[in-house]
Amino acid sequence: MKMTSIAIIGLGWLGKPLALGFKKQGFRVYTGTSDEFKLQQLNTFGFIGFQISYDLDCVKIHLSEEELNQIGYLIICIPPTGFKNYSETILSIVSQFNEKTKVIFTSSTGIYEEINGQVDENSTKIPNHPVYHAEQNLEKIAGNRLTILRLAGLIGHNRHPARYFIDKKTIPNSNAPVNLVCQEDVINAIHLIIEKQLFSEVFNIVNPFHPSKKDYYLAAAKELFGTSMTRTDEGVGGKLILGTKFERESGFNYLFPIDNWSELLKTNEYN
Repeated sequence: MKMTSIAIIGLGWLGKPLALGFKKQGFRVYTGTSDEFKLQQLNTFGFIGFQISYDLDCVKIHLSEEELNQIGYLIICIPPTGFKNYSETILSIVSQFNEKTKVIFTSSTGIYEEINGQVDENSTKIPNHPVYHAEQNLEKIAGNRLTILRLAGLIGHNRHPARYFIDKKTIPNSNAPVNLVCQEDVINAIHLIIEKQLFSEVFNIVNPFHPSKKDYYLAAAKELFGTSMTRTDEGVGGKLILGTKFERESGFNYLFPIDNWSELLKTNEYN
């Protein structure tokens, strides 16, 4: 029988529209929270809400064994912020699901070492990066039912890193290329992975447009926020992250430009 149940852990800026998209496609969508009030809200969206409880680095998923066995896909959208041992936390989540459940882990291109040049999925990682540790642990227990998505900087729908640089009044290392991706492209990529069953893989998800931080963020400040910034730190360059492996192996096309300012100003129904 085809598995059409998905559990999404981390119902934030990315996870919520992702969950709603799968719900519209007819999937049974399980979503969890540690907040009792939010648990009631989840049910109003048509999700199957369940309680999550935390005990140090362990996350307890309050679903029955029968429910866990029905879930075909687990998508983890939890950033490392706020966790003492992020890797152990992620491991505790995945270990509670059925050994046949396929896993998509939203990692980060921030795990790559800072270099001046192109970076692909095989490039050198930061050894002590908590997200890279999580990847390594997941590979041990999930093996060929795991796909890791290393996401570039997420933008879209009133979320843009230019806000940070405006506050700082400068753009550090402004000659480095930008590595960004729109929310909608990430969501479409995850849908495509399930549609084409692209598991036992590691993919960078990053828009192929890589202007310099100088050019991009000065334009973003003007177009998005009607202000300007003073550039003082030009630096020597930086890493340009390639997402061509995913395009090549899946036939995926990035449809949402990172410099479509009018679209980036909009707030969608989910965020």
